[in-house]
This record gives sequence, structure tokens and C-alpha cells, in this order.
Amino acid sequence: MGSVILPPLGQVADSPTGTPSHQAQRAPDPIPVSVVSESSFTVRGHGVHSVFEESLRAIKRMPDFRRVSGLRACRKDVVLHVHTMGPFAALRMMVHRGPALISAHVTPETLIGSIKGAHLVRGLVERYMRGVFDLATIVLSVSKATTAELERLGVRGPIVLMSNAIDEARVRPLVARREELRRGFGWDGRMVVLGVGQVQPRKGVEEFVACARALPHVRFVWVGGMQFGMLSEARHDLTRLRETAPGNVTFTGLVPREEVFAYCAAADVFFLPSKHETFGLATLEAATAALPVVVPDLPCYRDWLKDAYLHARTVPEFAELLGGLEDPEVRATWAGLASAAAAAYDSRTLVDGLRDAYLLAAARHRGRPASAPDR
Repeated sequence: MGSVILPPLGQVADSPTGTPSHQAQRAPDPIPVSVVSESSFTVRGHGVHSVFEESLRAIKRMPDFRRVSGLRACRKDVVLHVHTMGPFAALRMMVHRGPALISAHVTPETLIGSIKGAHLVRGLVERYMRGVFDLATIVLSVSKATTAELERLGVRGPIVLMSNAIDEARVRPLVARREELRRGFGWDGRMVVLGVGQVQPRKGVEEFVACARALPHVRFVWVGGMQFGMLSEARHDLTRLRETAPGNVTFTGLVPREEVFAYCAAADVFFLPSKHETFGLATLEAATAALPVVVPDLPCYRDWLKDAYLHARTVPEFAELLGGLEDPEVRATWAGLASAAAAAYDSRTLVDGLRDAYLLAAARHRGRPASAPDR
């Protein structure tokens, strides 16, 4: 049988009698999607909630999909997309009768150095996470490194790679206002090194402050707070660290995401010495703002930054790299490389990736037996 070429949506096709076929004019109804993140009613100000917000914006750009909520989200024709792994999200997946996806923003490694005592219950955490991931029709992995973690965890799949992406239109225009933003922050002509993330050991806050001590003539700014309060790892020690940090270090605390973008546009260098990342959304935001990127050589960065970042392992090595970036020409070179790498992870990429993932999940769900899971 030969292939069939369908007319573009909205184009009138002619019937065999030569009269317009009104049925061909009618575009298919948009596919309903329900997007769930417990951060919408609990703790915000972290990367998972940012990606959740990006997903909502992307769906608005997809005429073939529409977001639903409330009782309408419980129908079996609804594609459920979950971003978090708490009890509400797990229950939502358990009772959902239609296709379900979960984005793997968090792995057991993510919790070590983030939540107090996580290392003591690692086995329990692994079993719980594996169970939640296995509820999904498809698990969306944000990087190849995360896929490897999911496979080691024993997730039965299928695991589909779909990297994070952001709406570049919310970041790039701010770069033109760099001098205005710097004046608003009260910064002088000194080089500004920016870190963005929760104040926790995993993010490398201690190393950040140590580099500031080694470079007293450079301004260091950390954007982020302790969103998990008493549950934050090393809360007392990091509170003390903030109080005793040298004068060239500023901790802003938690700020709105739009303000985070402004900090990225106004700074000179992005520096995040974190021990583990599944993707590094804050790093993508900084690279989109054309900041040189200085981070450890984590597998997730090799995935999407390739050779467009500077990396080190120790405080002296990081301090040496940061010192080298005081040269404007060197800074401009690495800024251009980071910006070019970030361009591949823009809003168009997110829209296309989500559409493909939703259609794949719907197709897989239709193909599996009603009485048994497809695993």
C-alpha cells in the first residue's frame, strides 16, 4: 500500500465530488495533559519547581495539547506528567487510569548532602524511588548521567532521554540591561562571581566561600536559601558559614526566579562547585545569559556543555580558574562558548521534547493490556 499524505491542519480537502469536505477541515481535539508538582503547594525556589513552571509555559505553546486540572484530570484519556516524588504524586500516579510520565529530577544521590540524615535511610529511599518510577508509563531522564543512575537503581523502564530546557526569551533580553542591573544591585567595577542554588553541602557552598577568601578583590554572590528549613543538611554549620563569610561574599537568600535571571545577566562569571547534579538547570540559565561557567567535571555537564565549561576539583584549582577569568578577553571567549551550548536547550527544544514524550506515552498506554502493566 502506498503512503498517504495528509493535508496540513486547517487546509480544506476536496471530496471526490469536487465539493469541500467540512470533516477534513476540523482539526483533532487537543490532547488533555495534567502536570503535577508538589512544589506548587509546598517548597518552591528550587530547580524542580522551575522545570515544572517551564513545562506549563511549553504546553501553552502546543495547540495540539491543553492543560486540565481538577476532576477533568482524572479521565483515562489524560496524559499525566509528574515532576516530584512525594506521597501525593505517587498516589496520583497509582490511581491514574491513563498514560503517566515522571521526570527524573531527583535520584538517591541528589538527597545525599541535601536532606539531613538521608544517608542513614538510603536503602529505604532507593526502594521508594524505584517503586514510584515503576508506576510510570515512561520515565523521562534529564541527562545520560541520570539514565545511568536510574539503571543502577533498577528502574524497569522504559527510560527516555529528554533534557531540561528554558525559555531563553526570559533571560537573553536582560543581558542588554547589564549595567543598569549592576547599578541596581549596588555593584562596582569588580568582577562578580555568581553561584545559584540551595544553601546545602551538596551545592558546594563551603568551597564557594573558600574561593572568595582566596580572591578578596573579587565580589562573590550566592543566590538561594535553605528551602527545607530544619531538614536541611548541615543547617547549623552553613548558617555559621554565612555569618562568618568574608566581606566580599553576599548571600541574597531566596529570591523570585525572575530576579535570579537578573543576577545572571548582571554577573561576570558563574561558579557552582556542586558535588552532584542530574542536569544543572541553574547552570543552563547562567550559560543562556552568556556567563562563563566554572563547575566540577560532572557527567551531566559533559552531556550538554561538552567543552564549553571550565572545571576543577579543589579549591586552589577553582580559585586559579576564577583568577584567570579576570582577563576580559578570556572571559568573553568562555562566555561565547557557554552561550552557544545553551542555545540548543531553548523553548523550542522543550516544546518539541514534551510533545514527543506525551505522544509516545499515549501510544504505549494504548498498546498495553488493560488488566496488566506493560512490564
